Amino acid sequence: MTLEKTYHPAEGLSSIYDASIAYTKMLMVAREGVLYDVIESNDDILITSRQVRHAPAYGELAFDSNIPFNLNESINIVYGTNP
Repeated sequence: MTLEKTYHPAEGLSSIYDASIAYTKMLMVAREGVLYDVIESNDDILITSRQVRHAPAYGELAFDSNIPFNLNESINIVYGTNP
């Protein structure tokens, strides 16, 4: 099944945690309408610019920590779950 979700993260942070996206396949991530390259990894790796790390074991989306979220910013995702 394919699902969509929109987040409005707290200003100043650079990660989103959501148990409902744990153990899923991230198909698309857009930050304010800009598509990001999704890297599937549970390891703590360096994320830069237009990359996002999806840690399926934790339900985390981690963006570049040098570019924190702004007030009223939106993150849209499309992800797949196993039937």
